[in-house]
Amino acid sequence: MRLPPLILLFAMTVVGRGLELRSPFPSGGQAGVLTFLEENDKFSLDNSDRYYTQGLRLVVNNENGFYAALTQEINTPADTTHADPAADDLPYSAALYFSYGQGRVLDRGGRRDCLFVWELQLGVVGPAAGGPTIQNSIHRLIGVPSTSGWQTQLPNEPVINLNLDFRKRFELDDSRRGLRDLLMRAGAELGTIRTQFILGAELRWGVGLERSWGNTTIRQSPAYDPVARLRTDWADPAFAAWFFLDAQVEVVTRNYSTDGSNFRASRGVIRDPIVGQFALGYSFQFHHFATTLYTSVRTHEFAEQQSLHGVGGIKFDFLF
Repeated sequence: MRLPPLILLFAMTVVGRGLELRSPFPSGGQAGVLTFLEENDKFSLDNSDRYYTQGLRLVVNNENGFYAALTQEINTPADTTHADPAADDLPYSAALYFSYGQGRVLDRGGRRDCLFVWELQLGVVGPAAGGPTIQNSIHRLIGVPSTSGWQTQLPNEPVINLNLDFRKRFELDDSRRGLRDLLMRAGAELGTIRTQFILGAELRWGVGLERSWGNTTIRQSPAYDPVARLRTDWADPAFAAWFFLDAQVEVVTRNYSTDGSNFRASRGVIRDPIVGQFALGYSFQFHHFATTLYTSVRTHEFAEQQSLHGVGGIKFDFLF
């Protein structure tokens, strides 16, 4: 195992010590939010079909702050027409994992401008994650040729991760109408899915900014979304909307999609240790429904990567 086991054990002990765990599924009149997030490189500006090409996440958030999610990731090489891809190209891989976590707004003397989230992920990388089934089924549905090299994908192995995320909101609107703000964030992902450290910032302008803690993505963000964002009364403002610009840098020491398997021989490529990402998007809310659209461009994640890579996403949130 390339990640020292003591790092993961220590991180899990720190987060789990003295923590009261609760159900992420609403019951007894509790409100919840159901979230569907789809990421695909077809939503990006370069409209490619390679590298991190597809991500799908289904989330249930409880108003008690706890949540659960099921996520699938799919990665392919640049050339998907040959049964035996080049050794220096990104290997075929898929991951399927369950997430459980909690988001908590920190009350600092009446100032609720900080958010802390922890998330534990358990799952599998390999054929059991269902990568070729999902990808080729979608390709057939939209009339795109099936990929040819899934028999070379990473082998089955269990994976585990502990992810931490801290965010702080800064009000930028001198008129105090809340029309502009800046969200700063720092994150750590520790485990066999990914081990990386993230610093990012999101600049937003619009109305109703206080309802959200910023955009979330599948590979670099926890799945938490506040239920209070959508639990509005008809007397409250019905409409919220904003544009956002987002930038982040990732210091990566482990990534299954580039490094390959932990316990068995597999394909892999030389990972770039520092990756940058720039994204722009738009969020819209009307009462108990919200949607977000975004697109991003990322710097190289491995040595022989042919070009910058783009990924976009669409997200739907429903209060229930």
